[in-house]
Amino acid sequence: MKDVYEKLAIHLKDLVMGYPFSDALLELLRQSFNPVEAEVALSIPNDLLPMEVAETVAIVRRSGLDASTVEKTLESLAIRGLLYSAPIGDNGQGYALLQVGYGMPQTFFWAGRKSEHAKKMARHVLNYFTVPNTQRIYGGVRSKTYKYSPANASIDLPLQGAMPNEQIVSIVEAADRIAVAHCPCRMSARLLGKTNCPHRIEVCIKYDEMADFVVDRNLARSISKDEALAILSQCEKEGLVHMVDNTQGQVKHTCNCCGHYCWNVGIIRRRKVARDTLMAVYFIRHTDSDGCIGCGACVEVCPVAAVVLTGEKATVDEDWCIGCGVCAVPCPTGAVAVKRRTAGFSPESFTDLHRRIQHEKNQ
Repeated sequence: MKDVYEKLAIHLKDLVMGYPFSDALLELLRQSFNPVEAEVALSIPNDLLPMEVAETVAIVRRSGLDASTVEKTLESLAIRGLLYSAPIGDNGQGYALLQVGYGMPQTFFWAGRKSEHAKKMARHVLNYFTVPNTQRIYGGVRSKTYKYSPANASIDLPLQGAMPNEQIVSIVEAADRIAVAHCPCRMSARLLGKTNCPHRIEVCIKYDEMADFVVDRNLARSISKDEALAILSQCEKEGLVHMVDNTQGQVKHTCNCCGHYCWNVGIIRRRKVARDTLMAVYFIRHTDSDGCIGCGACVEVCPVAAVVLTGEKATVDEDWCIGCGVCAVPCPTGAVAVKRRTAGFSPESFTDLHRRIQHEKNQ
């Protein structure tokens, strides 16, 4: 007979951004929820899109527990960063299970805490989010959850075919509310004693509803558009990659990823999973061979080790280039840009993206 943790693991598997079942997941759940909390979590619908919430009264009806217990448990879990929560009009607070990439496993690390609990969870997260599990999560459907937004310095808009909503400045300008949290990949690595990554950590930027959530739950701090743009500019100088939701509008966050520990760029750099299995890649590097002086600056900064010097010119492995454009930032002659790789575009909205993923998973 399945215990409550096995039932919850099966329940989580069927989220839009679901959790592949494994023994490591069961242990992660046991470390996160007591049995009553697991029962309450099991009562939250698993057919919601990321950041879509259920009313408390609906969760109570599904649970079979008394309303007071459910209400207190929901809020306790939300305070601890184990559920997503958001207001529902005049009906109070709504709650949702954390979906992979939208709070799981990030809420353990966004606040930058270096507690013993955070260290313990970093170990459990590492045990669960293996390369095969990551491939199952992001590679099991045609539509990709995330894409790379080219570095602002790398695009010549009229010539290279980038739309305004594909550029990081436009994404920031479109947001009403912005917050910055700590990078969960680099934060968890440091908690585990891995300190060879030199990049800054407080660079995980959230917009609008996601910004509201992380600020309300003390997982991040509010920032202005100017501060967001300054952070993003510095990230480009460090060779960090802008990863955003694979949508033309309603982008909810920008991660700034490194090749050392980040779940996408790092895996691609180590050639563990094919680039197109994990991510939507709409751009690729273009080099003006006449302008290239073979200085090697782009080779050093490439986060996925896709650029090499051949003779006195830089050449690109187009099977692994992610079109992030950070190689254009240090180029002294302006010989590097990005061009559109495919004729395709992102889904129109955040909702459209995840409805597509949900449909593909259910086929």
